[in-house]
Amino acid sequence: MPKQKNGRGWYGDSKRHARAGRLGGLATSARQSQTFFSEIGRIGGKKSSGNFKNNPERARRLGKKGGLN
Repeated sequence: MPKQKNGRGWYGDSKRHARAGRLGGLATSARQSQTFFSEIGRIGGKKSSGNFKNNPERARRLGKKGGLN
């Protein structure tokens, strides 16, 4: 796909894409407080089932799946 210079989305320019992500992260951190980040981390921790070390049965089940949906 040819590079495009306007619009939204991924157009094959990885450096520009990375820079946009960094700038977005810096803007969010400037706008939000430490409480905001600790709260979203807490929510994510509750939704996550943890890693395979903590749940070997889940690891076996997903290993058998072999990356299939």
